[in-house]
Amino acid sequence: MTREHLEAANRALLDAIETPPETGMEDELDELAGQLWYLATEKERPPDQGRLERVQYRLTVLREQVHGRRRDLVAAAIDEICACREDATAAV
Repeated sequence: MTREHLEAANRALLDAIETPPETGMEDELDELAGQLWYLATEKERPPDQGRLERVQYRLTVLREQVHGRRRDLVAAAIDEICACREDATAAV
């Protein structure tokens, strides 16, 4: 289930990038979406919790800098990462 959460977070960030107006933060959102996709599709190992925490922190900072639908999508990505991290700790 953790990978599905990461894929959903990736999708939310990709939707946020496409949501107007442009804010100049699209490149950072794209980089974070790419990291989430990599973690979701890397099959040999479970997602790295430290890396997830760093992505989550960067998204928390970005959430305060965007507005409207884009803010909602970034918040949805954060929620998915939180759910992924909870699933991973419950499985340990």
